[in-house]
Amino acid sequence: MINFRYHLVSVTAVFLALAIGLVLGTTALNGPTLEVMSDQVATLRDDNATLRDQVLELETAAANEQEFADAVAPATLNATLEDQNILVLSVSAADQAHVAGVVNMLGYSGAANVGQLTFTDNFVEPGNSDILVDLVADLTPTDIEPPNNNDGVESASALLAATLFSEGPGTADDRDALIKALVELQMVTVDEKLGEQATAVIIVTGKPYSGTEASGQNANVLMFVDQFGQHGPVVCAAPTGAGDGNVVSAILGDAELAESISTVDNAAGPEGQLATVMAVPERIGGTAGHYGTGEGATALVPEPS
Repeated sequence: MINFRYHLVSVTAVFLALAIGLVLGTTALNGPTLEVMSDQVATLRDDNATLRDQVLELETAAANEQEFADAVAPATLNATLEDQNILVLSVSAADQAHVAGVVNMLGYSGAANVGQLTFTDNFVEPGNSDILVDLVADLTPTDIEPPNNNDGVESASALLAATLFSEGPGTADDRDALIKALVELQMVTVDEKLGEQATAVIIVTGKPYSGTEASGQNANVLMFVDQFGQHGPVVCAAPTGAGDGNVVSAILGDAELAESISTVDNAAGPEGQLATVMAVPERIGGTAGHYGTGEGATALVPEPS
């Protein structure tokens, strides 16, 4: 927002200056009019300089926060996830820079990163439910019973969780067949090849959807996270806890979900990305925590383990 204001003020100042030159070139201005317009240009230039300083301050603060997180992460996270297989998923158009920040923090923990998947908008699109229902019917092994209620995202998410978690009934072969089919449907992309099945999952989300299909899309994102939470340890990280349809807000508003899924509401920055990884061993241990700066967060970061 501040960059937009900065450019708007700059452009306005330029056009005012051009207007003064045009008027001076075509007619004679009286003194007071010229003085007023000159004062306006001077004021806009001052505003421009102020906004430029504010941008610099914000950039410096962000850099300092990154430096701080990078400095404390190695000691804070060291060996906290040793011998754990962590899978990173992203959904609802999550910013890939936020995902990369979480993966970077995960590298300090001693965990094995056993894959990275991005679920596209096609996966949570309400109109694609029947496609997912048919897919699940075709690919579900006989020893797995996904929900049978004609909800494509619920059924597919349950089957995904059953095959992606190491404690689930599905095998790695079941998992690979399902992921291959979803890739062909352009519902998922494999950002990092899958390895062993996961002992815990980090789900990084984007901001809530907006538009005519937003209600259904946001409900499907929550359903996706919920199904994984029913099958194993999950930490859900979002850039904010605000906005209609926000997944973190929805989890915090449901007592049952809040007891089974950990949340972080400021994963857009390094502190939130650090908190996301810190929350994983706690969740593996059976405790769900809620971290960040928004309503419902109990602390900025978990207690170091």
